[in-house]
Amino acid sequence: MPTREEIVSAGVAQDASYMGRLFGALVDPRHKELTGIASFCMMPFISLVIHEARAKINMVTPSPSFDFSVEAAEVCARSRNSLKLFEDNRRWVNGQLEFYRNEIIGTHSDYFLGNTWFRLARFLEVDLSLFTYNDILVSTNHSAAFHFGIAPKLLLEEDGGVYVRSITEQMGRCLGALGASIHTDEPKTFASHATGGELDDSEVRADRYYRRVFNGRETPVLNGVLTAFQAQVNFVASLLVTGSDPLNLEYTVFKIRFVTLYHVLASLTRLGADINQGLSGSSRSTLERITGAPEAVAITDGATKGFRNTLVHYDPRSAAQSLDMSEPLFGLVPVYFPEHDYHSLSALVDRCAHATAQGLNDWANCH
Repeated sequence: MPTREEIVSAGVAQDASYMGRLFGALVDPRHKELTGIASFCMMPFISLVIHEARAKINMVTPSPSFDFSVEAAEVCARSRNSLKLFEDNRRWVNGQLEFYRNEIIGTHSDYFLGNTWFRLARFLEVDLSLFTYNDILVSTNHSAAFHFGIAPKLLLEEDGGVYVRSITEQMGRCLGALGASIHTDEPKTFASHATGGELDDSEVRADRYYRRVFNGRETPVLNGVLTAFQAQVNFVASLLVTGSDPLNLEYTVFKIRFVTLYHVLASLTRLGADINQGLSGSSRSTLERITGAPEAVAITDGATKGFRNTLVHYDPRSAAQSLDMSEPLFGLVPVYFPEHDYHSLSALVDRCAHATAQGLNDWANCH
């Protein structure tokens, strides 16, 4: 019977190993085209590992020491917390929409638009970058800024790169202290299998783009947030598992998939229950189809929230007595999903990832 400390240490070690292998691949010149988009997509999960490992430092063996500033810790906390989406109990739906309107859309609009002296040419200015892999949206500059944990204004300042580098260097040292190494490449991560030739990006005007997707022209800010949801789910449904068997994923990849789906689906459910967001009838029907799918219901079932909590916080608490270090996810699956083993739950998660991605992509393109 493993102790809680053994489970925490093993989970942290596996996450740190994955992050080390990921960045080991990204520093390889053959994969340099993936560096930006991979960093955008992975930042909140890197922050999650660091934030939660630091919070459990007394349970990690051997106990590492960190050279981590208060500022870096706050950035990691904000980035990690961004994964909650509409489940953030300090903002919920209205607060996140206000934040996205003012801090994300507004900040980028102020910075990128209105800069040319020739007024007739201003319609050519753009402020939203769309990043795709295999023609599937996996990130935007807006969603990246939302998940980065650094104030968007600071990201866009001339010396913002120096500030970002100081934070990310501390994060890298922290991962190293937890056991990450860029000199190990097995098993390989998506960065070793994905090809830069499948990457593309385009630039558009946010105010125009957001008025023609999802719920239509009356709710551009909500559509912007939903675009971020769409990119997140597309990432875990496609790019994240490139080169992997989706029914036999390693610990960290399964964790990223499950946590993403849990929060996106829970957030969509919360949105659907909010009568004040101006959702059209067709949008409500689409929401109900996405969140009402059997796989989506299974993932967000309140009775299994302890599964999500253990993946996020590492600490199995009362479930530790039922776990087995030799099993995938330490035997956590049958504790919360008695009808499943690891492979059948992985199959459910895979179906949910693709169905949710398809639902969001169809909704985005319905106009």
